[in-house]
Amino acid sequence: MKATLLLGALCVLTGCSHQTQSVHLTSLPLSNITDVNAQWTPLTRVESRYPKEAILAEKMGCTSLEYVINEAGQAEQIRVLARSDEQFSEVAIETLQQWQWQATTANPDHTPIKSQTRFEFCIEHNGQPCDTSGLAQLCQGEDMVRSTGLVYTQV
Repeated sequence: MKATLLLGALCVLTGCSHQTQSVHLTSLPLSNITDVNAQWTPLTRVESRYPKEAILAEKMGCTSLEYVINEAGQAEQIRVLARSDEQFSEVAIETLQQWQWQATTANPDHTPIKSQTRFEFCIEHNGQPCDTSGLAQLCQGEDMVRSTGLVYTQV
């Protein structure tokens, strides 16, 4: 009986020592892209898909997201800072949740860090480059990811 109780207590204590504590977004300063890259290396960074409804409507847009890269190298506590339309922020959040980072040798303790990424969604008409100057003013962030929709019209 004592051995079972002792073993149970040991399991509880061991389990508690391995739990990770989440660092709250507001308690961390926003890091610039250079500092983020010095601490964390992107392993998986999938591209965002252009929302079907937006491409059919030939609509451009953007979203800026702030988030914490946690000890496991995943984005958590994702917060929308700016957006032109909800459909773009939904796609950006879905994309960010698929990203994965690995701590660099400069970050052996896997210290969480707060980062920010700007997602732009632009349309090229008949091969002409899209103009994103208005998007850059609305949604800010050094780390930028662009999803480009292609629209061709027959003449």
